[in-house]
Amino acid sequence: MNSIHLSLMLVFFLVSLALFLLFKLNPFAVEQNPLKKRRLHLAGAKLKTAERIAIRLRTLFRQTRCTRKKFLMMMLTAAAGGFLAGMMLFNSPDLAAVTAACLLPAPYIYLTIKSATVAREEIEGLENTMSVITNAYASCDDIVKAIELYVEEKNRYLPPHLRTITPFDEFVSEIKYINPNIEHGLYRLSAKIRNRYFAEWTKMLILCHHDRRLKFALFPIVKAMNDAKSMQVESDGMMVRVWRDYLLTAGLMFSVIPLMRFSNAEWFSILTTTAVGKLLVLLMLLTALGTAFYVLRATKPANR
Repeated sequence: MNSIHLSLMLVFFLVSLALFLLFKLNPFAVEQNPLKKRRLHLAGAKLKTAERIAIRLRTLFRQTRCTRKKFLMMMLTAAAGGFLAGMMLFNSPDLAAVTAACLLPAPYIYLTIKSATVAREEIEGLENTMSVITNAYASCDDIVKAIELYVEEKNRYLPPHLRTITPFDEFVSEIKYINPNIEHGLYRLSAKIRNRYFAEWTKMLILCHHDRRLKFALFPIVKAMNDAKSMQVESDGMMVRVWRDYLLTAGLMFSVIPLMRFSNAEWFSILTTTAVGKLLVLLMLLTALGTAFYVLRATKPANR
């Protein structure tokens, strides 16, 4: 009797599993908001990684007024300085080469910190720009026309030689002369301005491109960005303190090595000539590099 019950339960389980697979049902799935699900489908990451990196570097160069040639020179200088510092600290070509490699991202970190000031100045006017474009789009129901009207109004009273090319100018030019795909243009526009409220706004514009009835959802995003601006002053002070503490800690960590060279030559030799010692130094260098990127991410403005 028990075997019959087990057989029936097994048949019921297999039939149920077959039905779930046939109709693509998942009884453990959490119910999702249809609008959110549609948004995730339409507003997914469309840009390729290489394109996103290229846009990020061009935006960084524009904000810091740095050229590609100058950036490459800064990287070579950082590598050369790292190699010399490694030779002075460790007296080992292998460790000096690793130090040079770890200092290669230093120019990128420096330009990113430097661009924060320019980015904050851009964000001050970004809220007004988003508000103007949102109002224009609510009136004309045309994304490209709304942004084009903003660009024309911005440049109306400025002579051509004093006009500043912004990502919005580039968006209009790209749509008109390069690629008419509005979704792709909006993704590129979002990648050029690193602001989470702006990214949310552009994703909503993509949804509005498919359903114009969603255009009134743009206004709360603009209001939320205005409310977040008050947190920026506190974020700026925190960034200075965190970088000061990080540089002080990293300096103290590596200052032990030259002190050991003069106080205990045997230990210094073990640290710089043996495999275990070199591995320890390598871990120190990689830890310093990893924590630098962590601090860079942690100290970005609150609305970015």
